[in-house]
Amino acid sequence: MTPQRGRAAVAAMLGAVLGLLAGPAAMAGGSIIRLATGHSVPFQRMIDDLAGADVVLVGERHDDHAQHWVQNQVLTGLRGRGPVAVGMEAFPSGRDRALDDWRRGRIPSWPRFLVSTDWFGFWGIAPDLYRPILETVRRHRLPLAGLNVPRAWIRRIAGKGLDGLEPAQRERIGPVAEPAEAYRKSLRQSLAEHAGERSAAHFIAAQTAWDAAMAGALLDLRAAHPQAVAVGLAGSGHIRGGYGIPHQLASRSPDLEIRTVLPYDPDEDRPAADAADYAWAVAPERAADPVRIGARLGEPGQGPGVAVAGVEEGAAAARAGLEAGDRVLAVDGARTANATELIYRIRQHRWGGCLRLRIRRDGAERILRLALDRPAATREGS
Repeated sequence: MTPQRGRAAVAAMLGAVLGLLAGPAAMAGGSIIRLATGHSVPFQRMIDDLAGADVVLVGERHDDHAQHWVQNQVLTGLRGRGPVAVGMEAFPSGRDRALDDWRRGRIPSWPRFLVSTDWFGFWGIAPDLYRPILETVRRHRLPLAGLNVPRAWIRRIAGKGLDGLEPAQRERIGPVAEPAEAYRKSLRQSLAEHAGERSAAHFIAAQTAWDAAMAGALLDLRAAHPQAVAVGLAGSGHIRGGYGIPHQLASRSPDLEIRTVLPYDPDEDRPAADAADYAWAVAPERAADPVRIGARLGEPGQGPGVAVAGVEEGAAAARAGLEAGDRVLAVDGARTANATELIYRIRQHRWGGCLRLRIRRDGAERILRLALDRPAATREGS
C-alpha cells in the first residue's frame, strides 16, 4: 500500500468511527439542515464540508446548554479531521497567557481558571455552560484565543462613534467594513426594541465594530495556526445572515473559505435559507436563573476574604444580617480569596436552598446562614 493510500484508508476509517460516535448524539440533538437546499444531512457530511473551510463560525444563545453542546460537537468532529484552533466571544483578546495555561494543563482547577480570566468581571454568564467546550480544548490542547473587546469600548462607540476610542483601542478594532443595508435594518429594529439615548448611526457603528474586532481576532488566530481550521464560537446575532463576523472576515480576506452553523430551537421557525450554511435543531436547555444574594462587593486588597461594600434591602444577604464593611471569608466552608471565587461558589446553589457564609466583622469571625428565597420580581420573570 502506498503512503497516500495508507493515509486515505486511515482517514476513511477515522471518519467511520467519528460517524458512529457522533451519530447517536446528532440524532438525539435533532436534524441538521443544509439551508441552501433545505435537506437534512448527516453529521459526518457536515463535518466533511466544514473541515475544508478556513474559518468555521458556530452560533450560540449564551444561556442555552444545548446550543453549547452543538458547538462542542462541531469542535470534536473537526478535531478528528485535523488541527483546530478555537476563538471564543466569551473571552477578550489579550488574555492569551491564561487561556494558554488552561489548555496546557497549567491551571490546576476550574475555579482558578475563572479567577485567571476574570470570568464574572468580563463575561458573567454561568461558566458551567462553557465548561464542556473548555474541557475539550484542554483535553486536546487546542489553541485557544479570546475574540472579544471590553464592553466599555462598545458602549463608548455607541455613545460617541469610533472617534470616542483611544488610538490603541481603535487599532485593536481594526478596519471596519460598511455593513449591508439588511444588517442596518436589523440593527435599527433591535435598537427600537430597547429604550435608550443612542443614535441609530452610533448603535450600528458599535455593533459593526464589535463584529470587526472579533473577525480580526479570528484572522490573527488563523495566522498563528495556518494549518488549522479556526473555529469561532459567538452569539448567533454576530453570524446570522453572513452580516456580522462573516462579512467583516470576507472584507479583509476575500479568498477565505467561511462556513457557518446556527443551532436553533425546533419549536421556532427554521432559519432562512441565507441565514447560515447549516442549521441544527436542538431542544432548548436554558441555564437556571443564577442565585444572587444582594451584596455589592468592595475593592480587593484590603485584607483577607472579600469586602462587602453594601447590601440590598430585603435581599438574602440583608435578611441574614450581612452588613457593609463585613469581609466574606468562605462559602459553605470553601475559602473565598477573591470576588470570582465568591460569586462562583454562590452560583453553585439554586433558589430555594441555603448557604453558609463565614465572615469577619470587627476582628471576629461569625457564621451567617442565608435562605435563598427567590425575590418576587424574579419569580414573576422580571
